[in-house]
Amino acid sequence: MARFCRKAPRRAVSYADLRSSPLSCMTSLPPLLQGARVTLRPLTPADKDLFYQWAVRSDATPFIFNTADNSGLPTWEQLFSDYQPHYFDASDPAQGQSFGILADGRLIGQVNYDGVDPLDNSTELDIWIASSTDTSRGYGTDALTTLMDYLFAQLGVEVCTIVPAASNTRAVRTYEKAGFRLAREVTHNQVRWLHMERQRPA
Repeated sequence: MARFCRKAPRRAVSYADLRSSPLSCMTSLPPLLQGARVTLRPLTPADKDLFYQWAVRSDATPFIFNTADNSGLPTWEQLFSDYQPHYFDASDPAQGQSFGILADGRLIGQVNYDGVDPLDNSTELDIWIASSTDTSRGYGTDALTTLMDYLFAQLGVEVCTIVPAASNTRAVRTYEKAGFRLAREVTHNQVRWLHMERQRPA
C-alpha cells in the first residue's frame, strides 16, 4: 500500500519490544533470497533513483497511487520521508526493508515489508513490477512467497498483510496465488481496499 497517499502509521517499536526479537541481532544487509523464478537482493542507497522512477514513472504508478492521470504524485522528498533510510541500508530491520526483484538478471521492481508490529508480529508488504511486460509471468507471486518465507523463518513474523484496491483484480489474483486470503474490506476516499492476510505456516 503506497504510504504517501494512504498508509496509517504503525505503533512505534521500542528497544524493549525488540531486545528478545530475532531482529535485534541483525546488523547487516540480509543475504540474497532465492526463489523459484526470481532472486531478491536488498536495495541500497544507490538504488534510490531507480526506486523513485519506479514509483512515479512506471507502468506500476497508477496502481501504487491509485490515480488514472498520475496527478498528485509525490516529490522525491515526500516519497523518501515515507521510505526512510532503513529500507535501503538495513540499519533498522524491525522497521522494514526493501528488496529488488531480479528476473533473468534484470531488476524488474521491488518488494518490501514494513515495520514488524511487536503486539502480533505482523507486517505489511508492498510490491511493484515496473513494466507491464513483466506482469502475469509469475514473478510477483514468487517474489512475495520468497520474501514471506524469509520473514516467517528468520524474523519471527506470524502474519503478513497486503492491501490492494479491489479494482486491481490482477494484483488480487497474484496475492491469492501467494497464499493471501481476504480478511476484511475497507472503503477510504471512495476507494474499496481489500485487507488480505497470510498466516505463518503451522
